[in-house]
Amino acid sequence: MEPWVYIVLVGVAAIGYALMIPARKKEKTEGQQSLKDTEAALELYMSDLERENEKMIELVAALKQQSQQSKAAMQEEIGGLRQQVSELRSHTERLESRLDASERGLQELTVAQARAEAALSAPGRSEAVQEQAKPKPVSSIKLRYPRLFELYEEGKSIDAIAKMAGLQRGEVQLILQLAKQEESV
Repeated sequence: MEPWVYIVLVGVAAIGYALMIPARKKEKTEGQQSLKDTEAALELYMSDLERENEKMIELVAALKQQSQQSKAAMQEEIGGLRQQVSELRSHTERLESRLDASERGLQELTVAQARAEAALSAPGRSEAVQEQAKPKPVSSIKLRYPRLFELYEEGKSIDAIAKMAGLQRGEVQLILQLAKQEESV
């Protein structure tokens, strides 16, 4: 092709472009307006999102603080319960040792009473002498806790006796049961 054809083609392209510029400007101004509206709507949406995110962050922080406080309270309560368990274990051990000592004393008392009865039932003694010489069974548990039995005979409840005597409710029940067993023997 010849060079003049190139020049004519470039000129036609320039004229076509020049004619399209005003139409593009019109489209650009309309497009720019809708773009500005879209940007304004997006900015409003973003500000709403930021406010909601801030509220969410505050809520999460409050929940975290509340959970930490409840966790600390539970750990404190667990520590107190552990201490109570250890105190109850030591108290149970003391009660078991007291019970063992009481059972040994009861056995010794029973053996002594059986010996005394055997000695009194020797031939040649009259029944009147045997009745006078026969010792009454002594309740060793009643001797150890006289105030407890005094309160019980007054008709006080087990809880009231435990509170007044400074003992646990189960301990008072155990002492009363041991006394009943001693009396029935």
